[in-house]
Amino acid sequence: MDQPAGLQVDYVFRGVEHAVRVVVSGQVLELEVEDRMTADQWRGQFDASFIEDLTHKTGNFKQFNIFCNMLESALTQSSESVTLDLLTYTDLESLRNRKMGGRSGPLASRSAQLNSKRYLILIYSVEFDRIHYPLPLPYQGKPDPVVLQGIIRSLKEELGRLRGLDGPDARDTREKEIWHLREQVSRLASEKRELEAQLGQSREEALAGRAARQEAEALRGLVRGLELELRQER
Repeated sequence: MDQPAGLQVDYVFRGVEHAVRVVVSGQVLELEVEDRMTADQWRGQFDASFIEDLTHKTGNFKQFNIFCNMLESALTQSSESVTLDLLTYTDLESLRNRKMGGRSGPLASRSAQLNSKRYLILIYSVEFDRIHYPLPLPYQGKPDPVVLQGIIRSLKEELGRLRGLDGPDARDTREKEIWHLREQVSRLASEKRELEAQLGQSREEALAGRAARQEAEALRGLVRGLELELRQER
């Protein structure tokens, strides 16, 4: 956990596969969780004082570096004493009520908004007890297609530059590839605008989420292919 590059693993929460990314830079922990099916993302940043205060409130204090090591062990599943869960606000309230031995009361009106968050729960199992450390992750939306398109353009340009070392026709090839890419991007943007204009208010969120997921997955596929081709050219 000392490497600034961090750690990324696939982790299944309640039957749904997620990508979990962890970066520790000095005394700051950064967490990102992405739903592999919907491409929804949640992200949070926590300094050492927040983590240590959180663990202190549970009655089982952990220093920042120890907590990060526990989180790494849970992600890599290298220890049976630490596991992970991903909860909504409603799930978290239910868990708290069960631990306190009370009933689940009516949820506050603000809970609907809070449910857009996710809480990554680090569960530490000790003899006769389980300690839950909840880390709040605000909703970030879905990956921005514009960012993915920018990555594609950069990879295409780099690939074309490398191919330019192999022969005089490389420039034409690169220009054709870039033109084709821009045409695809323009078509995707046009289709997206047309879909948004046709969607009714009641179906807008669901259909937009599906379209964004498909677009993001398609662009990711292009990125992976280009990265592989770029490594081969190098």
